[in-house]
Amino acid sequence: MSIYADTLELQTNNDYKGITMEMDIWAIWSTNRIPSAIMGLTGMISIWIAARFASVMMEKGANLLGQITVTVFGLCVLLMNAVSMLMAQTNWNNTAKAFAALRDSGTEISPLAAEFIEKYGVNDPSLTNTPVFLVLLISVLVLLIGTVWLQPKK
Repeated sequence: MSIYADTLELQTNNDYKGITMEMDIWAIWSTNRIPSAIMGLTGMISIWIAARFASVMMEKGANLLGQITVTVFGLCVLLMNAVSMLMAQTNWNNTAKAFAALRDSGTEISPLAAEFIEKYGVNDPSLTNTPVFLVLLISVLVLLIGTVWLQPKK
């Protein structure tokens, strides 16, 4: 029997299909983490840009329109970061749902996939799932508002 024939025989085995499907889910999850990391890095850079804009505009003595513009920009940056975080959480949540669907179809899943379901399949994406990130967003909001609107009079 050739190696190719052995491979064909394995592909007809239900256990092998379950392992392949689980590995596919892991691969998709892993691949989807790349854009999440890029969005996270982009978010941190955009927060720095917003804080820098606020600082420079206030040093130059921005008028009311400038203050409003920088505030709106900063709020958009914070909203973009919140959406990015929710999208990253959605990847984890959908992966847990995919593992649960695979398990519910009668396919045996690995203990790691079962633990993944228990840990990440419980909650829908929410900023309260990641309190550190929520504190970061609130502190950036306070920093931007404080820089733009609470400057001491010269």
